Amino acid sequence: MIEILGFAPSRRVERHIDGKGYTVYVQPPAFMGLPEVCVTLTLDQYERYLRWRNRDMMIQDALPELSDSTREMLMTGLCNEDFLRIAHDPEED
Repeated sequence: MIEILGFAPSRRVERHIDGKGYTVYVQPPAFMGLPEVCVTLTLDQYERYLRWRNRDMMIQDALPELSDSTREMLMTGLCNEDFLRIAHDPEED
């Protein structure tokens, strides 16, 4: 996964006060003008998320229990509606 400066999402992580999980916040690239999204992960899921971020696993192998749209949010910061709007081909109408 190659990340080009200005075209990659930014991420921040907050550990839950109870210590039982994390919330990952993903901001799509600034030029898209879209809001930050968040995904809550258990401790086990967060460990596997880190393995994906370290390029040890593909995200679908690391977090198979998450929906496609939730994994997309972790990868790009795009919620399902934004992804469909951006990926829409007007010639298909």
